[in-house]
Amino acid sequence: MRQSKYFIRTTAITLTFLSSMFCFGQGKILESQSIKSAILGKEIDYTVYLPAGYDESNRSYSVIYLLHGYGGDENVWVQRGLIDHFMDSAIEKAEIPPSIVIMPDGGRHFYINDFEGRSKFEDMFFQEFIPMVEKTYRIKKTMEHRAVVGNSMGGYGAFLYGVKHHDMFGSCVPLSAAIISLDDPMTKNPLWKGIAKNLYGMDIDSQNPNTGHWDANDPMKLIQAIPKDKLKTRFYFDIGDDDFLYSGNAKAYVELRNMKVEHEFRIHDGGHDWIFWQASIPRFLKFIGQGFMKMRQ
Repeated sequence: MRQSKYFIRTTAITLTFLSSMFCFGQGKILESQSIKSAILGKEIDYTVYLPAGYDESNRSYSVIYLLHGYGGDENVWVQRGLIDHFMDSAIEKAEIPPSIVIMPDGGRHFYINDFEGRSKFEDMFFQEFIPMVEKTYRIKKTMEHRAVVGNSMGGYGAFLYGVKHHDMFGSCVPLSAAIISLDDPMTKNPLWKGIAKNLYGMDIDSQNPNTGHWDANDPMKLIQAIPKDKLKTRFYFDIGDDDFLYSGNAKAYVELRNMKVEHEFRIHDGGHDWIFWQASIPRFLKFIGQGFMKMRQ
């Protein structure tokens, strides 16, 4: 019995020692960061993930812009998604090179400029936010080393940015994206009617709704106007088979395939929730990492 206890204790000590030897460093989260936006006339909060070794090195890093969904904020990908732990793990497994993750507070703007020009979130993001971030942190300033990801409302924002600003991002990952056509039953939802009216200036119930601003921010319409040899962005869609936004995403897949736009489209078990999005994180980090590491060769 004494020998058995000694063996167990020795084994535990050895495993602890080996674990400490092979454990990759942990990155750190910086919350409560902000920039003052002249375009929006207010401060925009954001959270940052910095990989292990950032403070001790002089190197520059690839960057992931991670957008939240409706009702979220700059901290939700940390608090609900545990993105820092998944980044540490993916880096340790060499599935993605050490990279910076930037998580802005997108409010409920759907990441667009509203139809009246009162809230120009998209202008702020590209004219103020990205330049400030890439000046503050050591970030590689080429499209190949930028990725944009989002879930739900943020999935729509990521898809819109990846198409409309395709010269800015090497990888684009819409998760459970709010891709909704005007004939979608979702448009009858009171919440969605309010969003359509307040952001897009569109009365869903009207026989002749004003769709001008909607069309100008429809990534599926915008992508048709881009010459295929100019579209270098890599796209990766992921959605749950029980997601209420499934039909819009499936329709986008069919249309993109017919347009011969290169993309990955994945359907996994799950719904429109953080259980699914957590499960999706290792998948999309591997996809993004392949793009980042390709540029290192």
